[in-house]
Amino acid sequence: MPINLFTTLSAAYRFLWQNPRDLCLYAFLPVLIVAFVQIAGLWATGDWMLYFDPPARPEPGRALDPVVLSEIAPADAIAWVTNMIASFVAYVMFAVAWFRRYLVGPEGTTVGAAMRWGPRHWRFVGRFFTLVGMILLLAVLFNIPLSLISTANPMVEIFVRAGVVIAMLLIASRLFLVLPATAIDETVGFRDAATLTTGRSWYMLGIYLFSLIPALLALVIVARIFSGAIAPAVGSSLTLLFIAILVQQSIMFISIASQVTALAVAYRALGAGAQPPPATTSV
Repeated sequence: MPINLFTTLSAAYRFLWQNPRDLCLYAFLPVLIVAFVQIAGLWATGDWMLYFDPPARPEPGRALDPVVLSEIAPADAIAWVTNMIASFVAYVMFAVAWFRRYLVGPEGTTVGAAMRWGPRHWRFVGRFFTLVGMILLLAVLFNIPLSLISTANPMVEIFVRAGVVIAMLLIASRLFLVLPATAIDETVGFRDAATLTTGRSWYMLGIYLFSLIPALLALVIVARIFSGAIAPAVGSSLTLLFIAILVQQSIMFISIASQVTALAVAYRALGAGAQPPPATTSV
């Protein structure tokens, strides 16, 4: 298979299309966890009613009020932190299992065993946060010279900052291969990932970005339908909001699955990963 963005994304979406049952089985628990935690937080804080309020029209010439951390209610802060933790745990559970589903195969195991948290997941978490830390370090290093440069032309500064962001993403995207490697217990470090992706920075960045676009468009459409048609017709309903969150999270995990699969395809195409056997997973 030629190594280019089109063939990689095509292979990823083809795999998802051919394995809808496994995708539903693997995503069911993560979607349910995130949706339940999110709706519980909205119910506890009372913020769920805000989803049914008509959007406030901004006053002309008035700037948005800044967010002051000291003014955030403790219940809102706890709900936000809990939601972030639940979302990340669900992501790790699903990403590790789905990386293995593509690169190793079903392994003749149950979905419960595939999703069970273990040492592999902790290694994945460690690699993930190391990757995030390296990206933040790159951001700091790139912004140091920018802070020393003063220009009288704001447009020039905007283009320079955009170029810095793109350069940072191109460098960071070459390290993403450590994630599928960690999921299948292979020893591929950050230096190895950079070596495997030499000359393919745009390819890796394209995988990361373009694998998300269809699902993001679907999210926008669903949000428009909910706020413009369903919510006004039904009225305030916690059950309706929970269903909407379930739909939203289902689309989100489809986008995660497409991104994970595309990274797995690239991982194999660039020189690693085992061929998955054509089998299915048992419940």
